[in-house]
Amino acid sequence: MTPQSYKTMNPKNILPRRKFITLTACGIGGAVMARAAVPSAQDPRFVSLKEAHQGTLEIDLRIMNQFKEQPRSVQDFYAAGRAALTGPDPEAAIAEVCRAAGRRTIGGPMLGDLTATGVAVWMHLPEADKVDVVVTRKGRSASKVFKSAAAERIQSVRCEGLLPNTRYAYVVRDSKGRELGSGSFATAPAELSEDPFQIAFGTCFHKVGLHRPELMKLVQERGSKAMLVLGDSAVDDRKCDWGLINADYLLRNLSPVWQQLAANVPVFTSWDDHDYWHDDSSGTFSRGQSIDVDGLRKIWKRQWNNPDREARRKGVYFKTRMGPVDFICLDTRSCRLYEERGKLNSYLGAEQMAWAKQQIEESTAPFILLSSGTMWSDYISNGKDSWGTWDTEGREEIFQVIDAKKGSKVVLLSGDRHGARGFAIPRPGGKKIYEFEVATLGGVPGPEAFGEDRSAQLFGLPSRSWAFSEFAFREVGGVPQATFRLVNERGEVLETIALE
Repeated sequence: MTPQSYKTMNPKNILPRRKFITLTACGIGGAVMARAAVPSAQDPRFVSLKEAHQGTLEIDLRIMNQFKEQPRSVQDFYAAGRAALTGPDPEAAIAEVCRAAGRRTIGGPMLGDLTATGVAVWMHLPEADKVDVVVTRKGRSASKVFKSAAAERIQSVRCEGLLPNTRYAYVVRDSKGRELGSGSFATAPAELSEDPFQIAFGTCFHKVGLHRPELMKLVQERGSKAMLVLGDSAVDDRKCDWGLINADYLLRNLSPVWQQLAANVPVFTSWDDHDYWHDDSSGTFSRGQSIDVDGLRKIWKRQWNNPDREARRKGVYFKTRMGPVDFICLDTRSCRLYEERGKLNSYLGAEQMAWAKQQIEESTAPFILLSSGTMWSDYISNGKDSWGTWDTEGREEIFQVIDAKKGSKVVLLSGDRHGARGFAIPRPGGKKIYEFEVATLGGVPGPEAFGEDRSAQLFGLPSRSWAFSEFAFREVGGVPQATFRLVNERGEVLETIALE
């Protein structure tokens, strides 16, 4: 389907393209997929976002079965596992539930922290144990074995010393040699070439989107080597209830389509309000209640497979290099200073703010992806719960660092405001900074596709839409090039933008 035909179908939602947008043919094709049978609001399987936030056992089981009925054994395991995790002795209880069900894992394998020479493999085990990760290069018989350092319930094994831009298969085994899971991955390229290096991006799965198959299957079929899942990803409004937070992660782990994605495409994540604590929450205090920030950070780092999992810095922010791309992932939730709202550094905190500017300045990558959980610009919802109502001075400081950056193209990523949108934020001297906000992984309701001020907006896809995006990086004639694409659940490319 061409962009023009999509515009004809949706005349109120797609803005005419401007001259500075270069349209390019898709570098990687994807087969058009049949739409899954999505329950209507009258269907008893249908789960609204409001219900997902409530997250009772009955609602969570409906989420699990919303797009495909799961085996009774899986449903029973989740019910028993949830009861164990919310009980007085969760570690012992969940281990007993796993033994009774004949399960050797609670979650995983989940890939993460991809580089040109390695990857990390995450596992969640019922009881502390050591694991081996056996990695084999595609088409070769010789393998490398990577061992965990100690017996732990949650493992993240670093597999280093691999070749760039090379596909590998792997198997995870426990200390008795029993297989726990397997998958494959491709390392990032060491540098740009004519072959595109593709990364997928999106936000706002919530719990309702983690069980729908099309988007996650398309990410794999279209050739992305990693996926950035930035905000409202798996936990919904659990505040500091550790048992229910872990139950939400168990629900994530039991999604067959998530298992398939995470075992074969390295995932990088950050949190936003709903998987942090509650709607529009941040910092240490919200809705008259104290927030155990340290506790939330600890459980987050354990349940995802990000770089710098053991870093002692405040916040869950990190920077990593994936071949020709530096990914700088900011923590725009837990470091906010509510009593300083509206002042410099109130949004990131002084420590993270200084760190972020330094990472941009020192980067030598041709491309930098800089993420914020909520939107950088104020075109949608007037900056609600974002930079525009917290720290416009700090945002301008970061933008000035981007303006002055030589040798790297900086692209802003954001989420929170359900729907998908692109912006070319005007800067002095005729410059512009691209922002892509693709919050359509869960297809949940949100604001209008366009803001009142459309002068900088490139496109708008309404909420309740299902879509993800991808970036393809390559070098043509010695010149680095990047292309953004927006892809819906049928595999149709709705937007294609070459970044100048």
